[in-house]
Amino acid sequence: MASRTSPPPILRLPVELHKDIIDLLQLSERALLSVSCRYFAYAIKKPTFDDFLEAEASEWATTKALYVCKGCARFQPLLHFSDDMRKGKRCRSGVDANTRFCVKCGVDREWYPFGTELSIMGRSHVVCKHCKIFTDQVGSTGSCASCSPKKPKRIIRPSFDDWEYSVNSYIGDRHIDELYGVWPDT
Repeated sequence: MASRTSPPPILRLPVELHKDIIDLLQLSERALLSVSCRYFAYAIKKPTFDDFLEAEASEWATTKALYVCKGCARFQPLLHFSDDMRKGKRCRSGVDANTRFCVKCGVDREWYPFGTELSIMGRSHVVCKHCKIFTDQVGSTGSCASCSPKKPKRIIRPSFDDWEYSVNSYIGDRHIDELYGVWPDT
């Protein structure tokens, strides 16, 4: 016969006490407790979007640079949001923080229209209006680099009258002479 071990001390406490303990925990601590055992996974209710918004201002979320997405209703790292979603009214604890969404939700749910150019940490990205992909290979307006029309190569042709443009600059005099069609002395 297999011997049964007694449950850990925390599980021997009354259910009411478990609920009181859970209510005192922050969101990050509740998440850790819910993955500790099957009992707490069922006992701890799933956090709401408002719980996430409240926890976003905590030191834990701030140090890990986490923001809440309204689309997937969970924490996402800073790099998963466009620069516009992290500043102004949508900043952490901002008036419109509840309207912030990550890039993945914006692209998948078409909250970013095709052809939208956005910036992530100062780098340009685009949702291509032709192939409908999100990429950092920005081409012409609203297109990715592979869908952008190819620019014709500029052909440099010699002028028929041999006029040249030259610039002489003088450092000492802080003066610049622009000379057009200067013929060298021969």
